[in-house]
Amino acid sequence: MKHQPKDPRTESQARLNLVRGVLEHAFFSPLQVNDWPAFLFDQAGLFGLEDDEVFDLLVRGALAAETIYPSQAEGRTPLGWLAAMEDPGPVLAQVLASLRADRPFLFHRVLLGLPGVMEGRLDPGEFELVEDFLQEALEDRAGLREAAAEEWETLVRRARRAAGAKSRELPSAVVDWAVKILARPEPAELGNDVELLFWMESGGGLEGVPDKLAPLVMAEVWRRYTGAITWARPDLELITSLCPQLGLSADELSLFIPAQEKAGHVIKADCPFCQATTAVKLGDKVQKLSSCPHLIYLGTNDEAHLWEVLRHFALGDDFHRLLSSYYASPADLELFATIVNDLYEMLQGDDRLATVEVQCETAAHGFYFLRAYFADDPRPQPSLN
Repeated sequence: MKHQPKDPRTESQARLNLVRGVLEHAFFSPLQVNDWPAFLFDQAGLFGLEDDEVFDLLVRGALAAETIYPSQAEGRTPLGWLAAMEDPGPVLAQVLASLRADRPFLFHRVLLGLPGVMEGRLDPGEFELVEDFLQEALEDRAGLREAAAEEWETLVRRARRAAGAKSRELPSAVVDWAVKILARPEPAELGNDVELLFWMESGGGLEGVPDKLAPLVMAEVWRRYTGAITWARPDLELITSLCPQLGLSADELSLFIPAQEKAGHVIKADCPFCQATTAVKLGDKVQKLSSCPHLIYLGTNDEAHLWEVLRHFALGDDFHRLLSSYYASPADLELFATIVNDLYEMLQGDDRLATVEVQCETAAHGFYFLRAYFADDPRPQPSLN
C-alpha cells in the first residue's frame, strides 16, 4: 500500500499550533507594548501603562538620564539614553518625584509596590528630600528583567524545536521574513504578544511566507517582539516602530521639557460647549484671566485627577468613600482605576464631559501633559416607558 505524501500546508499548520502553544505560556504573557518601562526600570508598578503615561516617562526619564549619566547620552536618541542607564534607580527616583503632582495615581501605584514600603522598612518622614527616599526605596529590585530574560531564552529554544529547527542558526530567509513582518503597520496596531501570535496564525500575518518556513518565522517574530519589550534583546528601532511617539530626537525632546509653572506662562483652552476661551496665568499664584461656567478642572489624565473631575458630578459621598478605600488598598488599585475610567468614558459618551488639550504660546509643548476638563448640564433622558 502506497503512503500518501504529506500535505505541507497541513504539517505547517500543525507546527504553527505547537509554536503558538509553547509561546502563549510565558509568565509575562500577555505582554503589552507599553510594558517596556516596567522591565527597564524593574518595577511592577509600571505595568499596564497608557500611551500618555509612557510618553511622559520617556520625556522625564530621558531628561533625568542625560543629567545623571551625561556620557551615556552622546550619539544616542532619548530612548537610547534610558536604555544605556547604568542604574535606573536614581533616574526613576527623579521621575517619580516630578510626577507626584502631575500623575499622583501612577506615583501612588509605584510607591505602594516597593518592597521597602510594603514591608514597612522605610519611613518617608525620615528623609528631608523625597528624591532621597525614593532612591533608597528603589534599590530593592523585583528581578523582573532577569526572570523575563531567562524565561524568554527557554521559550525561544522550545519554540524553535516545535517549529522543526535543525540547528541553532536560522536560515537567512527566516530572518528576512521576520524583519518584513515586523515592519508592517499591523504589529504597531496590536496590543500584545498574544494578539501578534493570533494575527500570524489566523489573521494573515504570515501571508506570502513559504509553508515550510512559517513556523520558524512565527517563532522569530515573537522572539524579536518580546525580546525588545522585556529588554532581553534590546531593539530601540523596533520599539519606536511599534510606538512611533517614542522616536524623539534630542532636539525634539527639548520642546517637551516641562515648563516652569512659576514663569508666568498663560495656558488656554476653548470650551467645546460654549466656545468661550479659558485663560489661566501660572505663577506663585494661579490667576484666572478668563473662563466659562463649564470649566471644572485642569490636570492630566491620571486616574487620581480624573477622580477629581468626577467629584463635580452627582455620584454621592458614599461612592467616593468607597473609591477612597480602594485607593488605599494596593490589591484594589486596578479596580479603582477601572471604575474611574469607566465612569469618565460614560460621562463623555453622554456628552456631559469633554477634554481639551491646553495651548501655550510661550511654551508650545511645555504643558503637553495638561488637559482642561469641561462639564455640561445633564440632559433630559428619554423615558423607558
